[in-house]
Amino acid sequence: MKLKVYEYIREKRIFEQGDSVVLGVSGGADSICMLSLLSELKESLGIQIYVVHVNHMIRGIEAQKDADFVQRLCKKLNVPFYLETVNVPKIASETGMTEEEAGRKVRYEIYGKYMELLKAQKVAVAHNQNDNAETILFNLFRGTGLKGLTGIPVKRDYIVRPLLGCKREEIEAYLKKNGLEYRSDYTNNLTDYSRNKIRLELLSWVRENINVKAEYNIVNAAENLREISEFMDIQIQQAYEEYVENGVIAQEAFALPKALVKGVIRKAIAEQAQGLKDITKSHIELIIKLSKMQVSRSIDLPYALRAVKTYEGVAIRERNTQKIVKEEKVLFENGTIYENQFFCLAEETEQFDRDNIPELMYTKWFDYDKIEKLSARNRQPGDFLCIDDGKHKKLKQYFIDKKIPKEEREELCLLTEGSHVLWIVGHRISSEYKVTKDTKRILRVDYRQGR
Repeated sequence: MKLKVYEYIREKRIFEQGDSVVLGVSGGADSICMLSLLSELKESLGIQIYVVHVNHMIRGIEAQKDADFVQRLCKKLNVPFYLETVNVPKIASETGMTEEEAGRKVRYEIYGKYMELLKAQKVAVAHNQNDNAETILFNLFRGTGLKGLTGIPVKRDYIVRPLLGCKREEIEAYLKKNGLEYRSDYTNNLTDYSRNKIRLELLSWVRENINVKAEYNIVNAAENLREISEFMDIQIQQAYEEYVENGVIAQEAFALPKALVKGVIRKAIAEQAQGLKDITKSHIELIIKLSKMQVSRSIDLPYALRAVKTYEGVAIRERNTQKIVKEEKVLFENGTIYENQFFCLAEETEQFDRDNIPELMYTKWFDYDKIEKLSARNRQPGDFLCIDDGKHKKLKQYFIDKKIPKEEREELCLLTEGSHVLWIVGHRISSEYKVTKDTKRILRVDYRQGR
């Protein structure tokens, strides 16, 4: 067993020479086996180990006995021990999570905290091959994509799993052979939890009636899928770099094989949302359908996002980011600046270089003395702006010329004086109000994004 784990660690490059490693040790069979093995192997692997135990306050005195047991074993093995006690039932009640979910979240937060405190490079947890098979089935039954079928990774960021190649039977045999005791958590035998049902009822029946090597075959299939998933990740990244710019998925991308298109869409959403938890297969399919529709059609997405059909393809953007005025708001009148939560106005008092005005999207400078009354509003019939050749252009024609989708036009905020548009926020300003070498006073306007 020791040799098997040592070779697995070397093969998967789980640790590097000189690593400091935080071990998450509950006191159960798996984590005690990991602690014992890494305690024996730490010199040959060139690593330093620390143990962190989390008391979830779920099992009363039994939980305290777990903590005491792990502490005694760490003292015997001369391994530094750290204890954290957290009221997981209370957290679960306050957040709406299950105790299982809350406990997992708390544990990994604590492991991360101690990794920083101890300046460690890795956190080791004791998942085994059986855990992996259970996770794959759990993901399959509740609905998952390709990645969910690849199972528990050996390494993810700083989390590593040195026992992932071992069966539960091997772990128990190792503990028995070496006379190692461990703590049993009665909740592991309760079928109240979905994972326990899979382990205690489903997989037990499968082993007895279909194939005694069921877990091995499930994990082996997951490993094959992982290789395919890694290949797809490379292809998706290349397609994303070629076809996505500033959140717009080019129309040509939708002619790619469907698996690639879906991957590109998910990546484009993830770049805006910083997550994909609430993005379903239906959302992806709707975006593919949207690519075949007329310009300006749109669908709303989770995370306050919207997919909009544009001339170039499909844009993934924030929803209603500038639709901030239901009625006209006066910002400036006859030299008086009025307070507003979305705009900040001020006279530029510092020496201003009129020959090198910055090109900023949400900050603009105007000729103070040309403005009598400045308002913020959405567009109205008759709006116009002055383009660079000095001629007036209707706002509607400007939108058409710049291929700004109809839906986006309705959401854009305008700074206006009467029907004259000084600034289409996020776009251009009217040339009639630009700062020139003859400008005496300058009005700076900042749009506060995200307010």
